[in-house]
Amino acid sequence: MTQQSAGKNNLQDATSPYLQQHKDNPVHWQQWNQQTLELAKQLDKPILLSVGYSSCHWCHVMAHESFEDAATAEVMNQLFINIKLDREERPDLDKTYQLAHQLLNRQAGGWPLTTFLDPQTLTPFFSGTYFPKQPKYGMPAFTDLLNNIAGVFSEKRDEIKQQNGQIQEALRFISGSAGQQAENNATTSSASLSQAFIEEVLKRSDQDFGGLKGAPKFPQAAIWQAAFELLIDEDGQQQALSEHLSKTLHAFADYGLYDHLGGGFFRYCVDEYWDIPHFEKMLYDNGQLIKLMAEAGNYYAQGDWMQRVKQSISWLTEQMQSEQATYYSALDADSLNADGHSEEGAYYVWQQSDIQSMNEQEQAVAKAYYGFADKPNFEGHWHLVCRNSLKQVSEQTGIHPKQLPLLIESVRQQLKAERDQRPLPFLDDKQLTSWNGLLLQGLFSAARQLGDDAILQQAKDCQLGLYQTVWSGTELKACYRKGQAYQSAFLDDYAYFAKALLMRLTFDFDEQSWHWLLDLCDGLWTKFADKRQGGFFYTAEDAEMVITRHKSWSDDAMPNSACQALEVLWLVGELTGKMEWLEFIEISLQQASAEAIKAPLQYPSVVRVLNAYEKGSEVWVLRGDLHQTVGWQEYLSTGQYSQRWVFSLESNSDLLKDKYPAQEKAVAYCCRNRQCFPALESFDAIQTFLQAE
Repeated sequence: MTQQSAGKNNLQDATSPYLQQHKDNPVHWQQWNQQTLELAKQLDKPILLSVGYSSCHWCHVMAHESFEDAATAEVMNQLFINIKLDREERPDLDKTYQLAHQLLNRQAGGWPLTTFLDPQTLTPFFSGTYFPKQPKYGMPAFTDLLNNIAGVFSEKRDEIKQQNGQIQEALRFISGSAGQQAENNATTSSASLSQAFIEEVLKRSDQDFGGLKGAPKFPQAAIWQAAFELLIDEDGQQQALSEHLSKTLHAFADYGLYDHLGGGFFRYCVDEYWDIPHFEKMLYDNGQLIKLMAEAGNYYAQGDWMQRVKQSISWLTEQMQSEQATYYSALDADSLNADGHSEEGAYYVWQQSDIQSMNEQEQAVAKAYYGFADKPNFEGHWHLVCRNSLKQVSEQTGIHPKQLPLLIESVRQQLKAERDQRPLPFLDDKQLTSWNGLLLQGLFSAARQLGDDAILQQAKDCQLGLYQTVWSGTELKACYRKGQAYQSAFLDDYAYFAKALLMRLTFDFDEQSWHWLLDLCDGLWTKFADKRQGGFFYTAEDAEMVITRHKSWSDDAMPNSACQALEVLWLVGELTGKMEWLEFIEISLQQASAEAIKAPLQYPSVVRVLNAYEKGSEVWVLRGDLHQTVGWQEYLSTGQYSQRWVFSLESNSDLLKDKYPAQEKAVAYCCRNRQCFPALESFDAIQTFLQAE
């Protein structure tokens, strides 16, 4: 790349839909690549790195205010090398610069992330998020900020170099701390960590509205998944935690986080009441919440939650499924309103006039059930929530409770049919391996809890689509779009998808899935595992490294991938007898728990996995005629046992034959809590074995 070639916007060939949204900006945006970075280094010109994603509302606001403005763009082009980055394509870089932002500002970042890098080291020397075009919200005008930063870079290089060294050292320390904490800490038991986690959840719980106190309210699925698994693994139910988990999941299902017409969950709610969401829908949220709601819906016998799961899967099929049967990334929060202007939530909100064509009973139900009788709850419009129970709706309308489900469904279908005529929010049609892995976990869990063969087939179709698009036979890619797989996979991709394959094998132990799982486990072990100190690096050992390779045990919007990697290696290690993996898992969990005990609410996946590991897995391998063992498998799979894994193989299958050989008649092998038992040869023997626990 020459100096002249940087004097234009170079996003027209970008794969990312988010970068494509900015290809016509007057800003001379570049992509993150070696040529761009080398040019900035040669020119010694600071880098303005803008990180966002396609469904980010405030990313759009800043783009409209500043990046589409010729005068602002002129300042940016004159003073900086400007790089646009899709955080969903490069989560590794986003993690680095979000952490650096936190170090520089002593507070969490977000998107858009606006950070300024020293071109020689790629270390940020100033970082912020959204900046307005004109001074407001207590922030300077963006162009004033740009001029000031350019001046600081020019005049205070020595101070910047000193700060850069401190930031680099801090990033390396934090990234390495996941493997160092346990050296100076005694081993933390599962019981003490679990109790500390439960106490923290209850201390911070919002007893009025569910979830944790304060606003905005994020679903934080990893926290509630851990809480749920602690409940079902306990001999006696912990009442306070159980009641609050139920209240929280009711909030997810009944109020504004859920799309009551089409299905699917929004990203988060802006208020403490779970009333008004930020209207974007992300695949990774829905994968996690489908899994949690299906499992908890079964446990609490909540048919409404199971219905939410079914509707959400229908929404995925209708609006998010690709030709390859995999799933797209996200739907934007913004869409065109009736006047043709882009507006947050326009696709989802309503006016009273929208129900006038319904009959009298349907209007009464719409008002009492969906909240049309209340004041508008979103900028003069109604966002639908379930305001009242069926009993309350019956009391308010005089309609018999048995009639209400049909009337509610009629109202829902009429409103949905009308909404289907509106312009759909922007669809980010990237297919991300990691997010599809989380969704697959949700689909396999929903298929199990609902006993639904159609959902199971949908999951298998998605798995096949990923096999045909992002798997080369030896290497996994992180992204796929328009016939092209790209970007070497990260720990998320390997770990989430490997766990999904493990779940698939509990339905039918097919050879392709098993060998693919072994390949992914080999990748986790050879590319990502820190065999010296324990844990996993986020990037593969041969990937691009900027400042440091990250290791982390904490959760964010997605579950901690190092913990999921440990789960997979643990179970596959149990099946195959790989002692090296099992020793590594124990060392890693010691380190993880020593870190987690300091702030357990930030480490729900560590809490969950350590609890399961100390209790021990229960692995069943059934070998014989599947017509005979299917009843055994159904019996063993009934109920909630977070670490009971049941696999069924034909007698003539070569898979696992060394550890679990075929015999003259069907047999059931059980290895529990690191102890294997003699083969059982009948259903009665299996029952007797379990009753003797």
